[in-house]
Amino acid sequence: MNEKHSSGSRPAVWTLTAVLVMAILLNVFQFERVNALEAQVSATYQKAFFETVALMDSIGGNLEKMLISGSGSKEQELLAVISRQADTAQDNLSMLPASDPSISGSLKFVNQLGDYTSSLNRRLSAGGAVSDRDRELLMTLHTGCTELNGVLYEMSGRIQQGDNPFTSDAHVQEIAVPLAARTEPAVEFPSLLYDGPFSDGRPTDQLRALDGRQYTPEEAIELTKSFIGEDRILSVRLTGEGTTPVPCYELSAHVQEGKLDLAVTKQGGQVVYMICDEDPDDTRFSKSELIDLAANFLRRNGYPQVSVSYWSLDDNLLTVNFAAMQEGVVLYPDLIKVQMSAESGLAVGFEALNYLANHTHRTALAPTLSEEEARSLLGPLLTVNTGRLCIIPTDAGEALCYEFSAETADSRYLIYIDAATGQEREIYRVIEDDDGQLVI
Repeated sequence: MNEKHSSGSRPAVWTLTAVLVMAILLNVFQFERVNALEAQVSATYQKAFFETVALMDSIGGNLEKMLISGSGSKEQELLAVISRQADTAQDNLSMLPASDPSISGSLKFVNQLGDYTSSLNRRLSAGGAVSDRDRELLMTLHTGCTELNGVLYEMSGRIQQGDNPFTSDAHVQEIAVPLAARTEPAVEFPSLLYDGPFSDGRPTDQLRALDGRQYTPEEAIELTKSFIGEDRILSVRLTGEGTTPVPCYELSAHVQEGKLDLAVTKQGGQVVYMICDEDPDDTRFSKSELIDLAANFLRRNGYPQVSVSYWSLDDNLLTVNFAAMQEGVVLYPDLIKVQMSAESGLAVGFEALNYLANHTHRTALAPTLSEEEARSLLGPLLTVNTGRLCIIPTDAGEALCYEFSAETADSRYLIYIDAATGQEREIYRVIEDDDGQLVI
């Protein structure tokens, strides 16, 4: 009886044994699979990390080259490379664990680095130049990049010694937080080093303000004389053709202040930019006088009513950014930059790419909200000084907003409230001294 029971139980034992063996094998398989997945994920993290190390090291070198470069074409080349490298570094940083909020400082630094270099490159492509303030900002970015690279190198050394910071959230938090802390001081740079609120505009290869007429080289020369002023002209000659960003005649005009280089569109006959190759030696005109003279220069050349958006004084040159106006509404997409010599009181620089790209008659200038309703949406700590309607550029096009100038006990701000929805579109902190205005 016992033998029968014993022999009858063997299949059950075998079955149980087989189940246990399969369970063990399955656990081993799952364990190995988990290990393999962890290794794969860790390898992905490390690949993104080491690519970022190499990119940031290269960015640091390119920023250093930008600081010593004296060639406009080389500066544009370097800026284009830095912008692409920053975009790739941002993609890699976004792949790392705990990217929000642990490495938000690193992402913010790289994102703003890419935005600024891209914007500066567009300005140079439109005929602008790297100013002393640009170089100060590039130096700040280079310093921030050097500090960030120091942290990245430290992490790299630990990884090479066998420490894997990407296997647990604890390690990631421990190492990523210093990245954010180290990069944060360099992040809050003045965004107005692009020349004012909304001055970077939107990149475009179409200029809406041009009419359909085609101009000859001879007509471009006459337009140049009229634009600068016949009484100032010593000689004008055609030097070539270009695309900035549309087909243009390139001209050189000799005046008493030096040489002026200009680009005049073949279609529409409009001056896109004017650049002087000499800096004034002295200051004989005040800031307010130069702003009035710059406005007169625009009126003489057929530009509409304008409002001063921004100004800066550097090397005896006053740069004024004007925004066009329509029916009392400021049109920030339609910006015109004029550079005045503080020695002669004459215009020696000009750039109208944003104006030519965007200027057209607007038909939707009636706000849904009243100014008082929009004002009531501002923060309670602000003392509001003035308010006015304006058009601002957005990613999707344009928005009609109220621009409020407001202040706290120690700071001044510009706040933009959507005149249709009440949305707070933008907030800028305004910094002003004897050399100009900045917004952060």
